[in-house]
Amino acid sequence: LKEGWHRLCHASLLFRAVEPASVMRVFAAASLFAVGTATQMASAANPIRRVVSMLQAMQKKIEDEGEQQDKLFAKFQCYCETNSKKLADSIEEAKTQIEQLTTSIEASESERTQMVADLAKAKEDRASAQKSIEDATSQRKKEAKAFEEYSTDAKTNLAAMAKAIPAIEQGMGSSFLQTKGLGATIQKIMDGSNSLAYTDKSTVEAFLQAGDSEAYAPQSGEIVGILKQMEETMTKELEEATATENEALADFNDLIASQNKAIQAATDSIEEKTEQSGQLAVQIVELKNDKADTEKQLAADTGYAQQLEKDCADKIKDYGEVQKSRAEELLAVADTIKILNDDDALELFKKTETSFLQLDASSKEVAVEALGAIRSASKHRSPKLDLIALALQGKKMSFDKVLAMIDEMKDALHKEQKDDDKKAAYCHKEFDETE
Repeated sequence: LKEGWHRLCHASLLFRAVEPASVMRVFAAASLFAVGTATQMASAANPIRRVVSMLQAMQKKIEDEGEQQDKLFAKFQCYCETNSKKLADSIEEAKTQIEQLTTSIEASESERTQMVADLAKAKEDRASAQKSIEDATSQRKKEAKAFEEYSTDAKTNLAAMAKAIPAIEQGMGSSFLQTKGLGATIQKIMDGSNSLAYTDKSTVEAFLQAGDSEAYAPQSGEIVGILKQMEETMTKELEEATATENEALADFNDLIASQNKAIQAATDSIEEKTEQSGQLAVQIVELKNDKADTEKQLAADTGYAQQLEKDCADKIKDYGEVQKSRAEELLAVADTIKILNDDDALELFKKTETSFLQLDASSKEVAVEALGAIRSASKHRSPKLDLIALALQGKKMSFDKVLAMIDEMKDALHKEQKDDDKKAAYCHKEFDETE
């Protein structure tokens, strides 16, 4: 009898192979059948209390397992909520960062465009200053050459005048002037002069052409006066030309100094803006890379958030079904305990010659009920359940064989339970690490 009840306890593992409500119907029917058999074997003993105790222990185990599942599910919900919030914050932060990076890229590109324009302007200014120096230098050379030629001629002419005037004053005639070459020089001066009056020019030319045949005449005083006037005019013109040349040279030097400063400033600006433009180009590339990386991360976070939302919703839905099945299982156990604790059932167990047929149905009817319960577990059919069903349909049915089959299923379910426990421990560890 003790072995029979022990095997009945093993039969409770059928709850993990079929739907809870159906399992309870199988277990209840098998319990009634076993009790009937046990009563026939040892009518003096009353095993109902053991059955009730077994069912109460099973009820406690189901409740404990339910509490553990609830704790794990609570951690899973916390995992979903925590990571959903983290992902939402990460997505929002990425969107904000992308907007900021876009603004920074636009600002940097605009700044670099202006920098390139400023760089081109600085190069243009430097080239213009260099061109100004080249043009001014060329012009200065021409002016200096012209002044040098004029100054040389003017000085030569003045030197000739300085010799001719004293000679004429001393009574020398035109022949003397011609011999010394002074006459030709004076003629050349008069030909190039625009300020000498025509009459004065004619008078001097007549004197130069008179030769030695004529003695010194009183007109020589007039000739000397004209030549002195010409000398004074040439001296004044040379002084003015020299002053103009000196002023032009000073202006040229000032221009060169100014343009050199402009060239240096433009060169400094070119170097500075070239460096800044290069830095901006690198900065723009880095900003674009950051934006691309952020957009990639945003896409990944968005996809993961959507998948997490779906997975969490599915798990919540599935766990609702688990809770519902557990409630049905506990209800079936409670109903069985209630039936077995009924006073009428206790009285029937006390009658040693009373078969368990008097409780509700005959052993055959109980077997039929157990068979129906097994067949109703259509969602979780297995070869073992099919064998049990076949055994229950046999004419010479031995419940010991049925319990042996249940024992085999118990061993398999124990192994599955160990695997489930390992998976639960792994999940528990992962949840803890995630938190």
